[in-house]
Amino acid sequence: MINSVLFVCTGNTCRSVMAEYLLKHHAEKKGISLRVSSAGVGAFSGDSANKHAVDVLAELGIDAGEHRSSLVNPYLLEEFDLVLAMTESHKYQLLQAAPHLKERVHLLKAMAKTIENVQELDEEIEKSYNVSDPFGQSIEIYRQSRDEINSAVKKVLQNIIVGGKR
Repeated sequence: MINSVLFVCTGNTCRSVMAEYLLKHHAEKKGISLRVSSAGVGAFSGDSANKHAVDVLAELGIDAGEHRSSLVNPYLLEEFDLVLAMTESHKYQLLQAAPHLKERVHLLKAMAKTIENVQELDEEIEKSYNVSDPFGQSIEIYRQSRDEINSAVKKVLQNIIVGGKR
């Protein structure tokens, strides 16, 4: 279970700040308790968030005006279950500093795409691996159901004959 997330970019004034505050916002709206923070591989600790980052978050009702940047370090990385980097370069730098944490460090967009792919696969499995129920529908739907079942039955039989050598 993931209870804490750290976002990492370069200066911890733009991208990682927006990611931190957006995730906090969405988690709070869903009633999810999650520790979220951000840091930068080249941050000057104590810098304010970039004005544009603060402004675009404010457009969504999110206040990031009090944010102060932090420099990432191996000890900070240890504190988080999941570390999401903005670029491959950031990820590389994090893994150079803490190679033993490679299972925790990912690219933000790569993780999002992986989750999307898994969800699409789940939906595809739901659609393609369940035999549709034609009850109460037209004769054409019954034909589609018959063809769907026929195709699967032939494959199962082929496996029984070839696989079981009967």
